[in-house]
Amino acid sequence: MLNVRVFLAGATVALFALAAAAAGWWFLVRVDADLATSAPDIPQELVEATATPDAASPDATVTPSAASETLAFAIIGERSEAAYFVDEELASVGLPSTAKGSTTAVDGTFYLTGDGTALASDTPSQFTVDLSGLTSDKAMRDQRVQEAIETFQYPTATFTVTTATGYDPSIAEGEEQSLQLTGTLELHGVQREVTWDVKARREGNIITALATLTVSFADFNITAPTFFDIVSIDDKATLQVQLVAQAV
Repeated sequence: MLNVRVFLAGATVALFALAAAAAGWWFLVRVDADLATSAPDIPQELVEATATPDAASPDATVTPSAASETLAFAIIGERSEAAYFVDEELASVGLPSTAKGSTTAVDGTFYLTGDGTALASDTPSQFTVDLSGLTSDKAMRDQRVQEAIETFQYPTATFTVTTATGYDPSIAEGEEQSLQLTGTLELHGVQREVTWDVKARREGNIITALATLTVSFADFNITAPTFFDIVSIDDKATLQVQLVAQAV
C-alpha cells in the first residue's frame, strides 16, 4: 500500500512539474509573432526636416511635384518593413504558434493629386519588396521559404495600386484613418488583383501606413514551405507592410 501511495505521489509531482514547465514555456519562452494593428507613428524629426517653407516667404521655393500638381512620396526603406505571418506547429515545441519573417528591403513611390486627397491618375503608385532578404528566427525556415517562393527566379514582389477607397478628408492631419488599396500584386511570377486593408497617417510631408492582406499559397502557385521540425503549416499567409514615406 505504501508503494502505491509513493507511486501516486510521484506521478502527481511529475504531472505538476510537466504542467509548470508547459506554462513556463507558454508564458515566458514561447515566441508568437503578433500582427501590427495601427500605422507607424509619424517621425517628428522627419516632419521638421522636410517642412515646406511658407509660400508667402520670399525664400519659398516651388518643387517640381508641386508645380505639376502631383505629390510624390518616396518610401524610406530603413524605416519600413514587409513581413509574412504563418500559423505553424513545430515538433520541437508541440503547440501551435505564428511564425514571422521580415525585411526592410522595401522601395516605391506613391503619387497623389495636388490636394493630397486622391491617387494621381497619370502616374502609377507602387511598392516593391526584395524577398531574398526575408528572415525569421529559424535559418532552416528561411531557407525553405526562399526555395518555396523561388527567389532565385522571382526575387521581388510588386504591388501596383489602381484604386483607393475610404479616404475621409475630414479626419484631422496626423490622425489615423482606414482605407483600402486595390491593385495588382505580382508574386512568384503570378499577377492577381488584391485589396489591402490600410491604416494611414499624414502630417506635413510625411505619410505612414500599415497595409494588411491574407493570401493563399495556391493563388500564387506556391507550395507551403516545410522543414524537418514542422508538423503542420497553414495554407495561407498574412502579409503586412509598414511604410514610412516622405515627399520628394
